Amino acid sequence: MSSFRARMTQLASLDVAEREAARISLLQMDEDVIDLLVAEFYAGMPEKLAVGLIEIIGEIGGWESLNLLGDVYYSRETRPSLKAAARSALLRNADNLDAEQVAKLRADEMG
Repeated sequence: MSSFRARMTQLASLDVAEREAARISLLQMDEDVIDLLVAEFYAGMPEKLAVGLIEIIGEIGGWESLNLLGDVYYSRETRPSLKAAARSALLRNADNLDAEQVAKLRADEMG
């Protein structure tokens, strides 16, 4: 999927407009692109790009997204910026989580 690779290159750009265009394009691909986004995340990337990718994955939503976000958030080895992005993305999908999990995420956000 060369279009996907082009969007990922744009997402890493220093140009804000180019990054935003890539983000919008990936969001329009919706759940069709989620497997590729998850694979890209696990392949490794700079922290700032990983945070942006988590945000996009959270906006798309779906069970694959929730699995990745949960893995990132609940791992003891996750960097604080990635954990914060995963928490925000999980809360964005709160209607797909149980009430106890949402309450814990909100408490962690405050504390």
